[in-house]
Amino acid sequence: MAHRTILQIENVSSRVVTTDRQLIDVLHKKLRFRPKNFWHSDAYKKKRWDGWDNFFDPRSGKFLTGLLPEVRLLMHKLDKPFEILDHRSPIPWKQVTVDENFLNNWLPDGWDSLTLRDYQPDLAKKCMQYNRGIVQAPTAAGKTFILVSVLKCLPPKTPVLFFTKSASLVHQNYLEMQQWGVENLGRWYGKYKEPNYVMCVTCHQKSFDSVAKLLPKFKVLLVDEVHDCMSDVPVAAYRKMKSAAIRIGFSATPFKWNKKKIDLCHKYSVKGHFGPILRTSTVESGLLTTKELQDREFLSPSDCTFYVVDKPDLAYEPYQDAVKLGIEQNFHFHEMVSRLAKTCSGRTLIVVDRIEHGQYLEQLIPGAVFIQGKNKLEERVPVINALKKGDKFVAIVMKQIITAGINIMIHDLINASGGEGAHNVVQLIGRGLRNADDKELLRYHDFMFLMNDYLRQHSEWRYEVLEGEGHPVKLLETFPF
Repeated sequence: MAHRTILQIENVSSRVVTTDRQLIDVLHKKLRFRPKNFWHSDAYKKKRWDGWDNFFDPRSGKFLTGLLPEVRLLMHKLDKPFEILDHRSPIPWKQVTVDENFLNNWLPDGWDSLTLRDYQPDLAKKCMQYNRGIVQAPTAAGKTFILVSVLKCLPPKTPVLFFTKSASLVHQNYLEMQQWGVENLGRWYGKYKEPNYVMCVTCHQKSFDSVAKLLPKFKVLLVDEVHDCMSDVPVAAYRKMKSAAIRIGFSATPFKWNKKKIDLCHKYSVKGHFGPILRTSTVESGLLTTKELQDREFLSPSDCTFYVVDKPDLAYEPYQDAVKLGIEQNFHFHEMVSRLAKTCSGRTLIVVDRIEHGQYLEQLIPGAVFIQGKNKLEERVPVINALKKGDKFVAIVMKQIITAGINIMIHDLINASGGEGAHNVVQLIGRGLRNADDKELLRYHDFMFLMNDYLRQHSEWRYEVLEGEGHPVKLLETFPF
């Protein structure tokens, strides 16, 4: 018996309508994944949940539209014919031709000209060709120019929602859009409540609560550092944006890692809402790498050094205690970091993961400034600016604030936060790879914690990730300072 199968496509979610149970079963099994530590869930222990995150609902046939390529590929592999009913209403782009001189029409004051790098207009055109997807490009690859190019190609007064995770980052993007003359530009974060057609918003509950009624009206969704914008609040907003046919995410590391493997639940959630990674035809692999941009001198060279930390003896401590005693409250380690920072002659960023750790280091390093979550935007901006230009300056910043997106131009980066997330390591070193007139290379400093197996394994994994990204890395067993 032949089954009729219809693929109904909408902006947020789509649906497979069929009586073919074999097809439904295959789609269900291929598009489900175990989340991290699922066995610790009370629902799993009490057998109220089977431990799977389902990205295809076998009862309704629904799935997130960004997974359309996966669904169609499976149907083709199974040799299942289908009809398409596409109910999306794509926006007619004002123009789709972008070349290396495109942004010269809107040069900011003081700029003589701008020649876009070959991959920037190419990826902008891919955004307009496919209407949804992920722009994956290393930190300092110039994603802002891709973003602005896309905005300039939209018809006038198209409702656009741009957002990212923090007030600092959304403020930075707002100023850059303003600098490039993006019209009808508004913002809704912190003390700013300025509605307009192009809205810059933070992905916090208060921000979205106040613009919730507007979400169904936006035609375009643009998200910077999309990997960090997949919590319950932004995801709920994505689902309400039923008119947003254009959905573009930007990130150097779009998918988070679970130990040494990509977190498939996070990956398919990102892809489900935004679509696949957009590949550029300007490099053979289709994906830009840090090493390639360094070779082309778009990014600064790097020199990475790990220093051994072997005190105190924490061999039998569980992970959380090892972090507290081996990093946060380890005064031997604090002394190493402070001595290292005092040898750095230029702009220096020290990254920590615990408030108490940052407070200790601020006391030990004369002139250092510590920025944490409670510091308002007005307090953070001068510190960020001091890390862009000027003489010797030491900033201690919580990892959650600085890991993604913030533009700085530093000479030394000291990772005093530890950690094992591969995406965090890539994002972190990326903060220091921007070129500057007074800079020859980035000196990246990290630590090999040997006094506890958990901390040692995490240190070795950071070392491995940096080597895999093409950075020269060395281990010094004797601390030279």
